[in-house]
Order: sequence, then C-alpha cells, then structure tokens
Amino acid sequence: MRRHVFFVAGYHPMTTQEHFRVFERELRRFAGVWSVEAHCQPPQPTPTGASWELAVTGANWRTETTFEVLAWDDLARTDMDRSVWSHLKGQARAVVDMITSGTLARYFRASRRYGLFFLFTYLLLAAVWLGAAAIGTAVAAWVSPQLSGTGSWLTGIGATLIAGLALMRWPGRKFHLKQSLDLAEFSVDFAHGRHREVDERVRAFARRIAAVAQHGEKQGDVDEIVLAGHSLGAMHLISALAHILDADPAFGTRVPVRLLTLGSTTAKFALHPAGLRLRQAAEKVARAPAIGWLEIQSRDDMVSFYKVNPVTLGPAEITDHNTAPGDYGARPLVRHAAIRDMISAETYRRFRFDVFRLHCQCFLAGDKRAHHDFYAYVCGPVPFDALAAETGGLLAFVDSLGRLVRHAADPRRPLSSNP
Repeated sequence: MRRHVFFVAGYHPMTTQEHFRVFERELRRFAGVWSVEAHCQPPQPTPTGASWELAVTGANWRTETTFEVLAWDDLARTDMDRSVWSHLKGQARAVVDMITSGTLARYFRASRRYGLFFLFTYLLLAAVWLGAAAIGTAVAAWVSPQLSGTGSWLTGIGATLIAGLALMRWPGRKFHLKQSLDLAEFSVDFAHGRHREVDERVRAFARRIAAVAQHGEKQGDVDEIVLAGHSLGAMHLISALAHILDADPAFGTRVPVRLLTLGSTTAKFALHPAGLRLRQAAEKVARAPAIGWLEIQSRDDMVSFYKVNPVTLGPAEITDHNTAPGDYGARPLVRHAAIRDMISAETYRRFRFDVFRLHCQCFLAGDKRAHHDFYAYVCGPVPFDALAAETGGLLAFVDSLGRLVRHAADPRRPLSSNP
C-alpha cells in the first residue's frame, strides 16, 4: 500500500518542524500499541510546507506513506502577534458581529455544547479581569493610609493590570484563553473574507494537491490520496477541494482521493450569514461522486460541532453500522469516535479539563487499541475505504501481533494462511 497524506492543522502557530516532532512521537506510540515497526525520514521542504517519508511493517504487510503538512502557521502567527490595541478592536468587532448577525444564536441551535464553549471563553475572560480588579481594589485599600487618594487609585490600577496579565498567563494559558479569543476574532473576519492572504494560501494548497495527484496518475506510484483536516484546517481543505473541482470536475476519478475531517469546526464559519462561499464549497465537495468524505466526531470534544452535518448544518446522522467499502452516500459519512476509548483512564483524567488537548486527540495516536486511530489512515495496511466502512476500524483487520488477518478488499473474507 502506497499513499500520500496531506494534513492541514487548525488555528495554531505550530511550525512544520514542530509538527514533525509530534508526528514522530505519535508514530512511535502507534507502532507500540499495534505491534508494528515504523521508520520515518527527516522532513523535506515542499512549495506549501514540508513532507516526510515513512514505512510501517507488520507481521505480513508493509505500507509506505508520504505525509505532507500544508502549512499556514506563519499566517496564524502573524494574526496572533498583532498589537494589543488591534486585538481589542478586533474582539469588540467580533463580539458585536456574532450577536447582531444572529450567529451566536445559530451556534446554540445547532450545538448547545459548542455555544456554551464559545460563551465560556468570554466568561473566563470576565472572571480573569474581575479577579484582577478585586486584587487592585484590595491593594489600593491597603496603601491608602500611606498615599493620597490619587496615589492609591493609581497603585490600584497598576496592581489590576499586573494581576490581569498574570492571570492571563495562568490560568489563562492553561485554558488557552488568548488562543480562543484570537480564534473567535479570526473566525468572524474569515467568514467575511477579510483574510485574503489565507484565501490565497488555500488556493496554493489546491494547486499543490492537484499537482501531486497528477504526478501520481502519471507515475502510478500512489494507491490513494488522503486529505486530512483538523478543526479549522478541515474548512481549508474543503475550500481547496472546491477550487480543484471548479477547474477539474473529474478530480478523484483517476487516483482515489479521500477527505478525512477530524474535530471539524466547519459549521463555525458556515453558520455565519457571511459564510456563503464556505457553505457552497462544502456542498460542492459533498456532491463530487468521486470524493469519499469521512467525518470523525466525538461527544467528548467540546471545541467541534458534535452531531452537526458540516454540509446541511442540520443534525448529523451518526453511522453506527458497517457499510460497503466506498459507500459514501451519506455525504459525508459521519462516525463517532469516543476519546475515552482511544486513551487510558489515567491519560483522560490528566487532560479532562484541557478541552484543546482533547480536541487534538482525534489526530494523535491512541495509547491503546481503539476503533479510531488517525495513524491507521496514515500508515495502516488496508485502504481508506475499508477502514471507513468498518465500525471496528483497524481492530477488525489486525490481530494482537500486528498481523493482517482480514482481506482488505473484502473485509468479510479472512486472509489465507499464505497472504
């Protein structure tokens, strides 16, 4: 099995080198959990990020994968590093927009869990600065016998600012407060099309994906192309695919192309009244018969839109039964992956209040065997369609020794003794 996997991350300033370090760590974990051997080459630059080669070998199988990160961390970093004044103006504009446009109400109608998560960001911000104000008031009262009224007042303001900035670092950093605020602001601007540089990067992603597919078709050295997008990255991949389909409606008919969206926040943008082009992109991809689309959702992931269809924006039907390999009639095929099943009870307890860490679990390796493991789609021994069709995921194909025991082409047929 030879595949090319493209990956687009969410709104985060993680560089391609940092992605590689995480990938290596998770690949080692996958190898240990599934009793296989894995080897990974150092990353090499590409026109839109970086890629690296890996080979994974089981008892009676071997896969080779090119894993390519389509990077936009530089744009996220530039957006995050703007001045405090710029962010204050942007935050005020975003909050007013979300309320007056009715988007916040749509969030609650579509997913009460996500609506509460969105509000939690601003409630936490209010708690941080109310706490800071209380500290400042206490300091002002403490120094008032020694200082004049103006002096104690200025001291209290200074103490409030110092305390507020300290609280923004902790517990603000623990709860990713600044990133959540920046993301909320970015989301409104992105829906309105104000991030032209991001739109251009997405078009560059489309050109890169199309070029790799064309090369794979000519050389015959790729069995399938997997496009994996996490969080906001899912929307970028959907948009990139829509650009490709505009130029080549037959894209995906020559080399199998499969879309894997994980912890998707597509609805965050599509539910905004200004997000028409994003809704149209999702509809175009869903209508493309050659593009298989699998959406992984988790009840434990509050940052994504659980049980929301990313195309219709209505309730999603979770498919909890086996389907025929290659049957994506649901457009997309939505499967539930329980985060509690992917990681040990100890690991879950350690991260249970870190909603962003749980949000990322769907593209990390599990520390125990489970129905969903992202690396099964990256370097597993069976085609994407077979994994997507099987509720048991890789568990249905590989035994405890890492041996492939069921036929990839027909999951119901066991392998012969001499595969």
